[in-house]
Amino acid sequence: MAETAETGTTGKSAQVGRGIAIAGGVIVAASSWLNWGAETRLLGPARSAYKIAAKFVIDSDAKPGGVNLGVVMLLLGIATIAVAFSRVRRLGCVVIGLAAGVTAFLYVYQVHRAIADHHVPLSLSDAVAIGPYVAVIGGAAAVIGGVLQLIPPGFWSSLSSDEEDAASTAGSP
Repeated sequence: MAETAETGTTGKSAQVGRGIAIAGGVIVAASSWLNWGAETRLLGPARSAYKIAAKFVIDSDAKPGGVNLGVVMLLLGIATIAVAFSRVRRLGCVVIGLAAGVTAFLYVYQVHRAIADHHVPLSLSDAVAIGPYVAVIGGAAAVIGGVLQLIPPGFWSSLSSDEEDAASTAGSP
């Protein structure tokens, strides 16, 4: 059983949270290989995140080149997994999970802007494929896992014992 620095033990919610955070990291990393963009005249052929410039999430008019989005998403996924085993896992999983989700949302927003700016008769659902959605799910899992790790050991048992104590005193004459 892993130990925390504060209490010397790890609660069940922390163990479950770590597992969920690790799964979220794997999902975020896997999303980099999925199809992020459908084939369109404006955006080109269908592509994984490895064919999209990372700076596209900030500027929809960004030119190809530099670090690609696939590398960023892969690193965010690996970082989530690595942080899940470190001392900063609680807050780290939350922060990295949020970063992955925000990156995917920014990608979808920039695709929307590119469609609107160039007056392309294309819906957003036709231009965006499964990759960003999977990245958001993985980021959300990492955040949930991080939040579960924030729950102190014994928290759930203290809730149930308080309810039992209240029920037994309420039924007493």
